[in-house]
Amino acid sequence: MAETPTPGSRVERLSRRVGETLAWLFLLSALLTGWEVVASSLLAAPTIWVHDLTTMLCVACFLFGGAYAQARREHIRITAIYDLLPAGVRWVCDALGLLLALFYLLVLAWFTGAQALESLLITEMSGHAWNVPMPVVVRGCFFLGTALLAAQIAAHLVELLRQPVGRTAP
Repeated sequence: MAETPTPGSRVERLSRRVGETLAWLFLLSALLTGWEVVASSLLAAPTIWVHDLTTMLCVACFLFGGAYAQARREHIRITAIYDLLPAGVRWVCDALGLLLALFYLLVLAWFTGAQALESLLITEMSGHAWNVPMPVVVRGCFFLGTALLAAQIAAHLVELLRQPVGRTAP
């Protein structure tokens, strides 16, 4: 019988799907940058749009990549001291770290959401030659990436709190 998905597993699935999908944008960015080099150097026909587009693509990848790394539990950790601690202390460190991260991300999401909304309402443009609404995209990704990472952290915190003290998640 299939197990009923929990909210945490849904968030994890979403984080992984978004991360794996957006990772392809790095390849697209590399191809576009290669095209720009060819167009500019060999064809003497530089573009006005490649720089802005690759910036927006890479911003999206990086800002959603945090939730992907957290879903896979592959965020950078310095474990030299952590690994020496007893399991109960590690559990407390994990809970405290997730709680502090969640608080920080919720505050960050509040402010980035306000900036994204303001940018969207005034249709803020880049001011570059291509003049696209790059600030809207960047600020929108900042807010959505932060919100997804906060949801992923919250899911891991709930999962940790459901475990007995002393038993940490893999």
